[in-house]
Amino acid sequence: MDSDSEESFEVPNDRNLQDDSDAPPRGLTRSQALNLYVSHAFSTWNARGYEFAAILFTAAAYPDTLTAAALRMIIVYFAMILFSSSVGQWVERSPNRLRTLLSTILCNRGSVIFGSFFWILILSQEDLVGSEAAFILPTNAALKGLGFAVAVTFGIIERLSASGNLISMERDWVVTVAAPAGNPYDLTHLNAVMRRIDLVCKLISPILIAAVISALGSIRLGVVFTGMTSLISIPIEIFSAKRVWNSSPLLQARRAAPPPNPTSAAHGTPRSWVAKTRQYFHGFEMYFSTSVWIPSAALALLHFNMLTWRATFITYLINIGYSLNTITIARAIGSVFEISSTVITPRGIEYMGKAHHHSSAAEEPDEAGVGLIAGNQEGNRDVQTLIGLQRFGLWGMSWQVINTFPVVLALWAISAQRDETEFLTAVSRRIIGEQASPNIGWSVVLFSFLACSRLGVWVFDLTTQQLTQTLVPAHQRSSFAGTEASVVNVFELLGAGAAIAFPRTDQYRWLALASLITVVISWIMYAAWVRHRRGHLVHWEKLAQGFCVRGGSW
Repeated sequence: MDSDSEESFEVPNDRNLQDDSDAPPRGLTRSQALNLYVSHAFSTWNARGYEFAAILFTAAAYPDTLTAAALRMIIVYFAMILFSSSVGQWVERSPNRLRTLLSTILCNRGSVIFGSFFWILILSQEDLVGSEAAFILPTNAALKGLGFAVAVTFGIIERLSASGNLISMERDWVVTVAAPAGNPYDLTHLNAVMRRIDLVCKLISPILIAAVISALGSIRLGVVFTGMTSLISIPIEIFSAKRVWNSSPLLQARRAAPPPNPTSAAHGTPRSWVAKTRQYFHGFEMYFSTSVWIPSAALALLHFNMLTWRATFITYLINIGYSLNTITIARAIGSVFEISSTVITPRGIEYMGKAHHHSSAAEEPDEAGVGLIAGNQEGNRDVQTLIGLQRFGLWGMSWQVINTFPVVLALWAISAQRDETEFLTAVSRRIIGEQASPNIGWSVVLFSFLACSRLGVWVFDLTTQQLTQTLVPAHQRSSFAGTEASVVNVFELLGAGAAIAFPRTDQYRWLALASLITVVISWIMYAAWVRHRRGHLVHWEKLAQGFCVRGGSW
């Protein structure tokens, strides 16, 4: 084992500070957990819904160009890079957990409601709705551009407040109230259920908005529906969050102030741009000084991946001949695999962490005493959880790499076939008015392995999230999450830039190859980190013994 491995596990922690016999018991009742899930579900539902709705609104406002959509996406990503770290620091320094969460809820819902008002103004111009509409505004390009700028600004506020809500919930509330490992509503269980809620909302919320717009036959009524949904959600979210907070002494306890920021101590309150810039980079310095920045960065790198159900990939599939129904079905199958990861991950962590699946504690001194909870029995259980997280996260990352290779191969084969038949396809379009469909065999390979890869990436996401919750000091957890969001958006921005730099359909194969390379690099980063922590990736001696036993039985 590397000599500095032990040192990296010596992390101050909420639970190590709560071994006082007078401390309130950790954990949730069934009612508390339900209210926590309800508050998170409404927040996630609105965030996922508006994320998709903004794409539809932009496409309706600027129907003849992709420039507005690309510009909105780049501006939002860039704003997230600049301000996500500050949002995390704000959550960290706020002493009252309830006030912090409620502020993110009100800010998020307010930005959607006001943003919807400006979308209505944009989409009510005569050139978009026609002169026969009940309510029309005269066409004015300058006012349309101004309204779009204001709507994008509210969109930035919406994304930042949604990020703050997620940081407050996942990196503060959940970690504070989670039960000891192995008990009902422990951290693994809470993370899995919260992510399941997120993935279900990611699947259903956009479908509902699209169905409402389709049924009502009006994009403007879709804007009204989006705004009204946010308005109705406010009292439900606030009521649910207050019920959890009122019944939890741990959440009501005033949070201890984090240690003074060295930058602020040296330069006073950061009022100047120079001081603010130093504080911003101090957040990255803190991020890269933690023991889990490599898993976090490896996960962030996956956001460059072009082989996910983002707008660019869907547009590419449509351009090469897949119908919208086929894409919808393939996406739904992939969502089933994503949701199944939330069921598999807790069991996988427990299985991989059991004592007989790894060497003894004496052989791995770096794991000794690293529990989140004081006490031998609970500490040993937390050590098993930590080992299970590392090992099962590597399994998830390896599963994604294995399944990404056939996806890229299928895309290259389909692209090559499309190149070879380009002339015949053009002729058939003129004759029968439709595009030739891609090869069925390669299509099955593409969509089946793509769906399987989604299982791996969300297993890796869940295990990495819990590693950062566990191994980042409590006073840095929210700041870490904010900086992590900035790093994620760096790769989101690079992905958007790559799609703009290679816009042609026949160039997408190179974006797919670049995606495979980033997935492999991500796997290498995480595998190297696991090996550094564990001293090995595979127990080759046990594997050899297994083969010998099987060979003898044969």
